[in-house]
Amino acid sequence: MPVVSSLPDQPFGTPRRWGVFVAGVACLLTGISLAITAELGVGSWQVFETGLVEATGLGFGVVVLGEALAALALAWFWLGERPWIATLVLAFGGVFIGVLLDVLSTPDLLAARIALLGVGAALIAVGVAFYLAADLGPSAQDALFVGIYRRYEVRPAVVRFALDGSLVVGGFLLGGQLGAGTVAMTVLVPALIEPALRVGHRLADTPVPAALARTPRIAELT
Repeated sequence: MPVVSSLPDQPFGTPRRWGVFVAGVACLLTGISLAITAELGVGSWQVFETGLVEATGLGFGVVVLGEALAALALAWFWLGERPWIATLVLAFGGVFIGVLLDVLSTPDLLAARIALLGVGAALIAVGVAFYLAADLGPSAQDALFVGIYRRYEVRPAVVRFALDGSLVVGGFLLGGQLGAGTVAMTVLVPALIEPALRVGHRLADTPVPAALARTPRIAELT
């Protein structure tokens, strides 16, 4: 099976693609900030990272850096997903998240925190979908996700749920942090990712991957 490159004929992007990319990054980083502020559980990668810290005794920064490099290398050599513009931009996403966390505050009411988590999960799904649809490369955390569904033509929702679920289970077994919000986001983000990807590709005017273009037949759903 040939490797499917995520880089189109105009690798530096058109204004239209850049507009979708910026909107996607803004949604993604805002969504992560809201999910953190809700204080109902960390994301799937953070469960795995905290589990690795517990199991290895290494510092959190070392674990995050090693994990990111390993994910990028695996996606590049196995799936043909090369680091690109988004990889560099999102490497500094923590700065923007830190600024937002200084402004946001955790609500006292549980219902408000749940609502905050729900909005955060929706923004994360839209953000990931839009910036990937712009075809300017993946972040370290999304390189395997986009590479698998593009190369093997597996539905993005299935790939996302499988990867996030594996990270949560693996991280939990290693002693990582886990909360109810983690489980909720592991379900919500994959459920929203496909419709958001379709909208993102339409807005960015980029080719729709085969796994996303196919519409399941009614017979296959019964």
